[in-house]
Amino acid sequence: MDRLFGILFILTGIFAVAGGLYTWGDGSIFQQNELIKVLIPWADVLLTGPLSIVCGIGIVNHREWAKVLGLATSGIFIFGSLLVFISIIWNQNYAIDLIVPAISGLIIGVGYKYRGINNQVVNKPSAYETD
Repeated sequence: MDRLFGILFILTGIFAVAGGLYTWGDGSIFQQNELIKVLIPWADVLLTGPLSIVCGIGIVNHREWAKVLGLATSGIFIFGSLLVFISIIWNQNYAIDLIVPAISGLIIGVGYKYRGINNQVVNKPSAYETD
């Protein structure tokens, strides 16, 4: 399962950078003149994409730090998906090329968080347990 999440994180990072550079189909990020059109794409290019790629490589290579970074990155996926859903509804632009990545980010983010929290709860003894 770690390998699958690692690959998903890497692919998400690559698509986040590529999609962000073209502001999700609205043209090059460098040619936009409205701040609202470039806020989330710049966040994808500068933070979400690179962080996701590094995290995915760490997860695939079974690095301990990648588990914690994966939980943080998952939070960014969930938050970013929420922002995209809000903008979709606000602008009434229900384009599939906006909806699919947002749903994918939400599923990956929630899935990794669920897995991480579940593993922590299952594998660690409770503070109330005695020997």
